[in-house]
Amino acid sequence: MHLSNQKHFVLRVTSNQVKNLKIGQPVVTKELTEIGRIFDIFGPVNNPFVSIQPKEEVTDLKKLIGEVIYSFEKKKPQKKGKRRK
Repeated sequence: MHLSNQKHFVLRVTSNQVKNLKIGQPVVTKELTEIGRIFDIFGPVNNPFVSIQPKEEVTDLKKLIGEVIYSFEKKKPQKKGKRRK
């Protein structure tokens, strides 16, 4: 992982994680602290690069270089509707 000129993190994704990535997904550290969101996915389909836009609260960006980070999809809560008879 490295820091781009636009202050985005750029990293390569392993092949088993490619299917689950979507732009806008939150990215967290191993302590589950959200550090940003996926901004762009580019490069080869089998091993793409991901650009992560850090949150404004994250001040020490260089400290995160070399850290393991995770992305997950937030599930939307199901709406409770009226039951049909």
